[in-house]
Amino acid sequence: MVAKVSRFRKKHGSSTTKKVFGWSFLVLIGLLGLFLIFYNVRIYQKRAELEERAKELQLKIVELSQQEKELQEQFEISNTKEYQERVLREQGLYQKPGEEVVTIVPLKEPERKEQKERMWWDPSTWFK
Repeated sequence: MVAKVSRFRKKHGSSTTKKVFGWSFLVLIGLLGLFLIFYNVRIYQKRAELEERAKELQLKIVELSQQEKELQEQFEISNTKEYQERVLREQGLYQKPGEEVVTIVPLKEPERKEQKERMWWDPSTWFK
């Protein structure tokens, strides 16, 4: 019976081999954990940047839609016959039968020759 018992006993490996394997496994797991934490932080930062950019773009969309609405209103006003007639009348291009277009041109000031001041140190101004 003694022979049978020795067959089932575990063989003990070298304890230094087990320690080296155990520590290397722990170091590997630790490095993997640090790697994952580092990339998780980077993804969080990138997400925060993208959320900020999304808010800016949403504000720009609202601003542009308001500007579009204002331009649409101006376009609708400018397409009316009354507005077009008023603009043409202001430019003098439209008149009703029996009306005369009068254009007032501002007076031009006569050109003045600039006279140099007579300077006692500049002989070219003495005789003019």
